[in-house]
Amino acid sequence: MRRTLARGLTVVALPLLVAWTAFHVELDASYPEADSVLSETPTEIWLQFSVVPDMERSSFSVQGPGGTVELGDMSAGEELEVIRAEVKGEMPAGDYRVSWVGAPLDDHAVQGRFGFSLEAGR
Repeated sequence: MRRTLARGLTVVALPLLVAWTAFHVELDASYPEADSVLSETPTEIWLQFSVVPDMERSSFSVQGPGGTVELGDMSAGEELEVIRAEVKGEMPAGDYRVSWVGAPLDDHAVQGRFGFSLEAGR
């Protein structure tokens, strides 16, 4: 009886785990990278997620010494897992924080943040 129950749970749990990992979003890469120190001001910011994000529910913002950095419209990158935005505002030297929301299609959103530093701004 116990073995049958254990097998039954395994049969049910394994597909659920596979489905969860297939749609759960994580930040795989970014530019600038987390904890990086840049010598030049970036012209764009991009985030690469583990799955294709829902562009209507995924976004990011950048905060720095001068407040919120003005960004252009967010768009998908050449790779569908990437969202990007052109940097339009000023970015003085200092520490920055990127706050993001990643939402895969048909699943709940995940939030995160990371920092980077800029040695010389514009």
